[in-house]
Amino acid sequence: MSESAQPKPRVKSGTVFVLGLALCGLAGWLLYQPYLPKAWLHDFSGEIAVRAAADPTPPEAEDVRQVQRRETPSHPYICATDFIRVPWDRMVVITAGEDMLSHPLLVDAKWDQRAREEAVAQMKADERYQLIVLLRENAVVDAQLFFTFWGDLSALARPEGFARSEAVFTAYSNDGIYFVAPAKDVPAGICTTP
Repeated sequence: MSESAQPKPRVKSGTVFVLGLALCGLAGWLLYQPYLPKAWLHDFSGEIAVRAAADPTPPEAEDVRQVQRRETPSHPYICATDFIRVPWDRMVVITAGEDMLSHPLLVDAKWDQRAREEAVAQMKADERYQLIVLLRENAVVDAQLFFTFWGDLSALARPEGFARSEAVFTAYSNDGIYFVAPAKDVPAGICTTP
C-alpha cells in the first residue's frame, strides 16, 4: 500500500469525551474560583473553631464527625496577625445591620469602585452576611464576606476597628454557633507576628 492510500488517523470518540470532560472541569474550576474563601478567611474560621471555649450544652451529634475528640489549643487567643498574610494595618468588621457607606473608617477609604458597590449590594442582600475589611494606609486591601453560620462577629463591629496590635480575639460556642469577641488581658508574646 502506498503512503497516500493509507487511512488518515481519526480522533476517537473516547478521546473527544475525555478532552471534553477535562475542558468542562477546567471551566467549572475557573468559574468557581471567585467563590472560594481566601486562605486567611479560611484560617480565621479554623482558628475560631479550634480556640473557642466549648459549648457547655452542645446540641446532640448528628453524625460521627461531630463526636470526634476536640484538639486542645495551647491558648484561647485568636491572633489575626498570625494568619492574615496580606499587608494591613487596620481591620474593620461590618455587620448586616450597619451602613457600610457611613462607617467612619470606610467612608473615606480608597476602594476599587466596583468592589465597593458589590460589597454594599451583597451586604444588603442577606442579613447573614458580615464583612471583614482590611485597610492599609486608608486603602482597602481586601474585603471578604464572613457568614453568620461560620461565627457571629457582631462584638467586633466597632467604629475604630482594630489595629494590628489590638486584633486578638476569643470565642465561645453556644448551641452550635461561635461568638467572637475582643480579647481582654492578653499575655505578652501570645501572638507571634507583630
